[in-house]
Amino acid sequence: MTMASVPNLRTYQERYQHDGYAVVPGLFSPDEVTQLADHYMALRAQGPQPGDFAGVNATSTDPLKKYPRMIHMHRWDERSLQWLIDARLNQVMTALLGAEPYAVQTMLYFKPPGARGQALHQDQSYLRVQPGTCMAA
Repeated sequence: MTMASVPNLRTYQERYQHDGYAVVPGLFSPDEVTQLADHYMALRAQGPQPGDFAGVNATSTDPLKKYPRMIHMHRWDERSLQWLIDARLNQVMTALLGAEPYAVQTMLYFKPPGARGQALHQDQSYLRVQPGTCMAA
């Protein structure tokens, strides 16, 4: 899907306004998704990365210790930076927000089999932004 071919942006705007979220199927191709997943699995397999809050414990039975989240990858990983500023994301986020977004953070949570999910939370308080202006992609 190219930037010009994101169909039905108005529909996604309406879903976002009504439901608080919108899913845009096909924004990234299955091949792109696989490549990103493989890339981040390879980075995590290398061990600790800049910004890690906890070290990687490859022998742990707790999936969250074996695969801790990664943060601010765009600061040290070119592929993450390119994903963060992808024109397709920009187009959809601009449509949903009503203004061009500021890209402030990259964060990745791994969810291997048996891992607990990410608890419901609001990043906007940590990012010190006004309610309704913070969005994850």
